[in-house]
Amino acid sequence: METVILELLETATIAVSGFLIKKYVFLEPDMEAEKQRAFYLAGFFVIGIAFLAWGKDAANMAALILIGLNICLGRKDHRLGGLIQMLPFPGIINGLFVPVLLVPSYLFAMTLRETQIYQFMVYGVIAAALALFYVKGKEWRGWFSENMKHRSLRKSERYLLWAIGILMLLFSNHTAMQITVDSGNVRAADSIYGRELAPFIGITSISAFVMTITIIVLIMQGNKRSFYHERISRMQSGMITFMAEVVENRDDNTGGHIRRTADYVERIAKELKRRGAYPDILSDQYMRDMIVAAPLHDIGKIHVPDVVLNKPGRLTEEEFAVMKTHTTAGEKLLKHAREELGESGYLNTAVEMAAYHHEWWNGKGYPYGISGEEIPLSARIMAVADVFDALTSKRCYKEAMPLDKAYAIIREESGTHFDPVITEAFFDCFIPNDVVQCI
Repeated sequence: METVILELLETATIAVSGFLIKKYVFLEPDMEAEKQRAFYLAGFFVIGIAFLAWGKDAANMAALILIGLNICLGRKDHRLGGLIQMLPFPGIINGLFVPVLLVPSYLFAMTLRETQIYQFMVYGVIAAALALFYVKGKEWRGWFSENMKHRSLRKSERYLLWAIGILMLLFSNHTAMQITVDSGNVRAADSIYGRELAPFIGITSISAFVMTITIIVLIMQGNKRSFYHERISRMQSGMITFMAEVVENRDDNTGGHIRRTADYVERIAKELKRRGAYPDILSDQYMRDMIVAAPLHDIGKIHVPDVVLNKPGRLTEEEFAVMKTHTTAGEKLLKHAREELGESGYLNTAVEMAAYHHEWWNGKGYPYGISGEEIPLSARIMAVADVFDALTSKRCYKEAMPLDKAYAIIREESGTHFDPVITEAFFDCFIPNDVVQCI
């Protein structure tokens, strides 16, 4: 009877730990709360049936298959990959529990009865830890679910878990084969090692347990660092936007300009990426830097006098010359920020956007009169976004231009003012409608 209960506890431990590892180590999402609870109830019922009908091994296999199925159902894409994802689970679980459950009884030469008592004690500790986690860990689980839902394992972390899973599976199978029960005593199986097997089993079991725990802790710490990095990045991005809005508020003409242009830049960049344009430049990191930096493209307007910035009529040549200095002023300001804060991808991109977003493809822009691909890609994208928003927004010196007319101007200036490749991406990304939207 005790053996059957221990086998049942083993199966339950494998199932529960597998579902916990799935969520908190592999970061696989759950289904909706109600569906997930229903899955747990149905899953443990199936595991129980498998245990009663075919025994422990069949129940353990059913638990692992159900974990894989749960991964598939929780994902929004690549669902079939969930079945493959569960392959390292047996090794990781065994790496945690085989050294704890099986090896000490051998090393301390326990009788079969003593081994059973010891294993009941271990399962009791596990059950108490799970109960404590369920009762006391509600706040932490809520935090984890909220802040890790957009986090996924890096490739290096996945490879590490796969490696540890395979190694621990080989170790646990080898250890189980070397330990047997004879005449009520747990001892080494007959082999060429004889009694010399004990040090090997002791060292490898401790190493396996420590290695498995270390890998899990490292990945959990990586999850935490990733969360705080993302939160700091969001705060940083918010502060940048706030600073840019402070400058923008001096200009009565451009309410919401920086947010709209940043949105346009993101849409155009994603369309260029989809088309495979500029693959050597348009990396994922470059796109992220560009989106963060976009609100700073007009930061130099802080040096433009209010009398010029908010003039209700057309600017004179002298006033326009002053207005044009916002590009070089922004470049200088952001370069100074880079010197103070250190090299940064988004600051480098911000310098490019601020300095060059009024350059023309044909070289007739300002402040430097450069042309073609001499103009940084981020600035060429911003040029289209900036002009489109200026045309379609109401200013104190003009009314908002109808969309069809704005589109006609953008098309007409392709190849002169704008990079033709970016212009085509712009038209593929936007459609004429009452509300500009991305296809």
